[in-house]
Amino acid sequence: MSSAQDLIARFSDMKTISHVVARVNQLAASDTSTMQDFEEVIRLDPVLVTRLLRLVNSSYFALSNKIESISKAVVFAGMKNLRNLVAVEALRDFYKGNEGNGFSRENLWLHSATVAILADMIAKRIFSLESEDVFLVGIIHDIGLIVEDQVVAKELREVCAVFLENNCSLTECEKKIIGTDHCEVGFALASDWKLNNAILDAVKHHHGTSRYPLESETSILQLAEYIACRMNYAPIAGSPVSLPPHLAEHVKKMKADYRIIIRDLPEEMAKAAELYHAAE
Repeated sequence: MSSAQDLIARFSDMKTISHVVARVNQLAASDTSTMQDFEEVIRLDPVLVTRLLRLVNSSYFALSNKIESISKAVVFAGMKNLRNLVAVEALRDFYKGNEGNGFSRENLWLHSATVAILADMIAKRIFSLESEDVFLVGIIHDIGLIVEDQVVAKELREVCAVFLENNCSLTECEKKIIGTDHCEVGFALASDWKLNNAILDAVKHHHGTSRYPLESETSILQLAEYIACRMNYAPIAGSPVSLPPHLAEHVKKMKADYRIIIRDLPEEMAKAAELYHAAE
């Protein structure tokens, strides 16, 4: 049986996060960081520079003139978008290949991307919040499953089989078979990345039933994940979905607004494709 820290230690031995990613997260968390600080770090990674230029020249920003310099691209993207872009770049290779027995990295990535877009839509449209944190939360909330897939793949396949055949929750199955769950593992990894407490809390408790404020990152993540799974973008195909009672009541009251979000989701996903497609 393993602990979350045991899995993270073994995962880090297999593939460490780049110094660029770590540095950008530090800059994003600092109140004194400047755009020049970001530029100096990002220009060290040619792949990241390419993705940044593609992002700012995409329909996501809809600029009339093409941006070709790193400095201008950094300004247009903004600090939080840069942090999200770096997180996507850091995770993209982890989601390739290795399918079977109910688990698919491709499905997990599609789920994470869908949840990220939905979380952003819910924050803006339902709660009138301009928070880039919810996008990052959506992208990384299930990163613990990737760690488990790379470190204890056999046990994770057993978890998926038991989960789909029985009434226990995914986290209960993980704790029985692996010794920990992907929420704890994801929390441990996100802590290593020095992400802020609201993000850490959402990653750790996204399968919980505790009552968080409706506009919190945790509640928005739970709402986004519920809708994604109802639209067949589940991390494990065929898995059941549910909401804590207070969030279910909220959705019921706001049903018309959520229907519009569901209607507009394909367009929003296409618009933000440059930011979340791992295969590109």
